[in-house]
Amino acid sequence: MTQQTRSDTLQANIAGFDFTPPIHPEHGAWGTTPGMTEVDLPLLGRCLAIRQDERLLIWFGLDLCGNPVWETTGLRAEIAAAVDVDIQQVIWSTSQTHSSPTLPGSNMPGGSSITVRGNFDAAYCDEQRRLFLDLCVDAARRAMAGLRPVRVRAGRGYCDTMSYNTRFPMPNGGVKFSRHHGEGLQSGKFFDPTIGLVVFEDDTGNPLGALFNFCSHPATMINDKYVSPDWVGSARSEIETALDGAPAMFVQGFCGDVNCHHIFGTPAQAKASGERLGQAAAAALPTLVPARTTPFAYAFETIELACRPMYSRDELEDAMAIRQSFIDSLDHDPTAVWFDGINLPEHRQYTADQKRASVNGQMNYLQEGLRILDAGETGPPNLSFTLGAVRLGDVAAVLSHGENFTATGMKVRLRSPFVHTLVCGDTNGLFGYLGDDAEIDRGGYETDSFWKVLLLTDSLRLAPAKGSADRIIDTSTRLLWQLQNL
Repeated sequence: MTQQTRSDTLQANIAGFDFTPPIHPEHGAWGTTPGMTEVDLPLLGRCLAIRQDERLLIWFGLDLCGNPVWETTGLRAEIAAAVDVDIQQVIWSTSQTHSSPTLPGSNMPGGSSITVRGNFDAAYCDEQRRLFLDLCVDAARRAMAGLRPVRVRAGRGYCDTMSYNTRFPMPNGGVKFSRHHGEGLQSGKFFDPTIGLVVFEDDTGNPLGALFNFCSHPATMINDKYVSPDWVGSARSEIETALDGAPAMFVQGFCGDVNCHHIFGTPAQAKASGERLGQAAAAALPTLVPARTTPFAYAFETIELACRPMYSRDELEDAMAIRQSFIDSLDHDPTAVWFDGINLPEHRQYTADQKRASVNGQMNYLQEGLRILDAGETGPPNLSFTLGAVRLGDVAAVLSHGENFTATGMKVRLRSPFVHTLVCGDTNGLFGYLGDDAEIDRGGYETDSFWKVLLLTDSLRLAPAKGSADRIIDTSTRLLWQLQNL
């Protein structure tokens, strides 16, 4: 579906809000995440409203880990109904901070697949969910009420010192998930240093707000006690200071294989990473150039990504045996991390019990696979995947579920017909990691182990087949050209 406008006057406004969760005395942040008991920095949301003529988009950027596509669709639908717009007019981007607790009413863990979670106090959680949605709806209404004519400046900054590619190639053709910045840099594998920047100004040149776009997991304090936007918080603060206090909205990039400088780190390390990125963005602000703001248009398309074949019984049973052997080995070697070509976090980062929990999650998946075979059923042949694109004159944004690998985003940007292209992942729901064909062959956590967990849905999903990244690149590029040719 494509919608466009004909007026030369673009209106925009960004409303900010604080949705930092209260800490339940027994059950932690939002009453859903017992391990999260301290607030490092507030969780913030930004809501950008854009309108020309009768066309309107409401775009949220939130300090959340994120929710599965089906849950995110429900959130968007509730907000759309509350402000009387179509669901496609509500865009939901999350930073994927690994210091976000589980959203009340959600099936998605906050920050880590082994986070203990649940609706321990149902009435409390229901009330917290209502309050959260009320904040979102209020922000949307304020953003729409404050719409005003704007000018746009756009461009990019660069920061190549706070992130790295986590997929370290091994001599046997496999891959190690690198959790160390220095080691990761030795691989020479691509990570994107680009900071996409779009600033909205009034007729006199005063800043009204901004978008900033960067590709890197906010995972400094993964699986920790802190509620925090991670490095996004201090980066945003630096940019907003440079904009005289105007709100800045962060939109995550295609970061599936890219991590920030520190993982399993400290609040101080997250702050330092964010300041590095924010200062690089602030330094680039004076270099941004005026951009046309017409036409305003957007388009969405749902494609079907082919899945890999269903596992055979031998494959499932062999995988279970390997994992059981690893679980048993932890009794006499709690520092063990490798199994089936995959390395879990080191002992000082994950305890033996946490490793068991992580591997047991895969065992549950493999057992479900055996149940499907016993029942004479087959695995899903395809996965539905919705892509989108937004155009503001010379500026465009590609919108994608989940965690595409960063090279996919680079290829989309290189093929884009627009002078300025934002590449936005983790938008309209978490989906999973999406690697290219060479990385699928290499295996490892993102393209193999992640897909062997019943995480984003209660049913068994098969990993995307080869060709998926190319489908995403081709569809995104076609949507961009479709908007360019209006």
